[in-house]
Amino acid sequence: MADQDRKRKNSGRPDSRMSEELDALILKTATRLFGEQGYAATSVEQIAAVAGVGKQTIYRRHPSKENLFKTVIAELGNSFLLAASPSDEMVSSDPLQALYKTMRMLLDLILSPETLSLSRTFIGEGWRFPDLVNHAGAHIFDPLEKLACKLLTAVSRAGLLKADCNLEETSQMLATLCLGGPHQQMLFGRRILTTAKERDDYLDHAWRAFMTGILAAPAPGPSGKKGR
Repeated sequence: MADQDRKRKNSGRPDSRMSEELDALILKTATRLFGEQGYAATSVEQIAAVAGVGKQTIYRRHPSKENLFKTVIAELGNSFLLAASPSDEMVSSDPLQALYKTMRMLLDLILSPETLSLSRTFIGEGWRFPDLVNHAGAHIFDPLEKLACKLLTAVSRAGLLKADCNLEETSQMLATLCLGGPHQQMLFGRRILTTAKERDDYLDHAWRAFMTGILAAPAPGPSGKKGR
């Protein structure tokens, strides 16, 4: 029995798995409390109590509340990229469809209750903690705009865009129309795009309107459908 315990300890696998689960629990709890209460009103002690862990357990992983909050933001941004980034094969075979599907996936992600709660924290307390807002920009908004620009570049290389299209500026405008507008409306309390059909309809309409201005005629939309 002692030999088995030593082997288990030396392998590191159970401890590693438990550590990963504990990390996930801390981040999940912190995300919820920061979103519900705001940054200033949430303490490490509260997070530890709700998560059912010791305060020092959190501090061993995150030396300060600011560090913990920044980790929450960075993990949220990473989860967006992991969930929404299309495969290289899809981008190569149909870059316009890849861009459309990415926008649709991101629309769900930025309208999730978790994202909206954290966004309200940025808005309500950004003036007091500008460094946190800058961190959110660097780890959420900037990477998403870069992803949109990367996919739009693939569309351009396929010869589907007008020659005078500025890729960086155009990708920012596309993200604002498809994602930023609905996100802002939800933040203001307007209960729009709460169902999958409403989001499908909105994105279809926004996509057609935007692509009319940038696609080289008679370029098709995703999956060969014009105007989408």
